[in-house]
Amino acid sequence: MKISIITPNYNYADYIGKTIESVVTQDYDDIEHIIVDDGSTDNSVNIIKHYQNIYPGKIKLIQQENMGQTKAINVGLKNASGQIICWINSDDYYSKNVFGLIVSNFKNNPNIDAIFGDIGIVDQFDKIIKLNKYLQFDYKSGVFNGFGKIISSNAIFWRRRLTDEVGFFDESFEYAMDSEYWSRLLFNRNIKKIKITVAYFRWHKAAKTSKSHIKLSNDYKQVLIEREIIFRKAYKKLKLSKYVPINYSKPFYIFYRLKRLVLRGLLGEYFK
Repeated sequence: MKISIITPNYNYADYIGKTIESVVTQDYDDIEHIIVDDGSTDNSVNIIKHYQNIYPGKIKLIQQENMGQTKAINVGLKNASGQIICWINSDDYYSKNVFGLIVSNFKNNPNIDAIFGDIGIVDQFDKIIKLNKYLQFDYKSGVFNGFGKIISSNAIFWRRRLTDEVGFFDESFEYAMDSEYWSRLLFNRNIKKIKITVAYFRWHKAAKTSKSHIKLSNDYKQVLIEREIIFRKAYKKLKLSKYVPINYSKPFYIFYRLKRLVLRGLLGEYFK
């Protein structure tokens, strides 16, 4: 059972080596690491090629002109040949020895569609800032809280057939492309949460999703627009939408927000 790991990269020469090492040194060998370099102008490509020489057959480099993260992810997906797919950005990295556990879970539970776990937050020097432990997956909670809040994009693995069924990422989304994709990919699926730290998310000022970056780029309005689009489309998939028009869904929004807060409080402050 092959795992295809998709990594979009743009000018992250400082971090891409750590990402690659976290993939190729896993406890599972049947992998392909597809790195789509989105027109980097730094030393990224040379670093990737260096690792290609060290680990022949495991790393596939695809170079393209700068077209944005979402398109780069889709290029990776279209070139993936594995039965299991995951996506990790080029400034993040996986925990040691997690791939074997993931594959074992899929093999022993053929009814499972996707598996996700917890993440650690680190700074630019790999110092752990905090650990985010996620709650069990609940689609309604994703609708009202945002799917990006209940699952981290670098800590989820899914069967290739799900992508075959729903298609690729929506390239009109710049910031919430992951949340939009989970709203389609994970609807009516059997999702398993495992209680381990699967990956580490790097928090730094240059990160696309950092608050400083969004404010500087003056794109916060776009973030809000994307969130609203996702909410409206996902809400229509809920049975309650047949009885409660979306304009009257505020009480459900409050309920699921409070439910998540209560569960986080009961399980510990680090639960998301």
